[in-house]
Amino acid sequence: MNPSRQYPAIAAGNTHGEAFCRMLYRSDDGTEEEWVWNSRDGVTPFVIGSRSGQQMQHVEWQRDEYLPAYTPQPGERMFVDLTPERARELAERNAERFWDDPQYPAHRQFDSKEELVSMLTKSYLERPGEPDLIVVQ
Repeated sequence: MNPSRQYPAIAAGNTHGEAFCRMLYRSDDGTEEEWVWNSRDGVTPFVIGSRSGQQMQHVEWQRDEYLPAYTPQPGERMFVDLTPERARELAERNAERFWDDPQYPAHRQFDSKEELVSMLTKSYLERPGEPDLIVVQ
C-alpha cells in the first residue's frame, strides 16, 4: 500500500494522515454527525463528544477532505493544539467534577482541589501537540 495515495496529507509532506483534513464524525445511533477540521499536522481522537453529549466516532475515513487552506465558519468545530491556558481550564472543570464524585475519590488522593488541578494540567500537557476541540467564534 502506498500511503501517499491513501493519505493526501502525507503526499503533501505532512507527518500525519489527518493533517489539515475535514473529517466526518457520527454518533453510534446515526442521529448526529458533524464535519470537524484539523487545523494542524497532528493526531486527532477517534471519538469526540457531540454538542448534545453523545459519543461520535470518526467514520468514512475515505471521505476525509485534505483542505490546508480551509477557513472554518463561526460555529464550526475544529482541532487545535492544546495550550497551557486551555489545559488549566479543562483541569479546573474536571477537578470540580471529580472532587466530590464517589466514583473518583480524588479527595482521598490529593490534599486540595488545587493540587488535583495542578496534576491534571501537567498530565494534559505531557505530550506536545495534544488536540483540543474548539468552536470557531
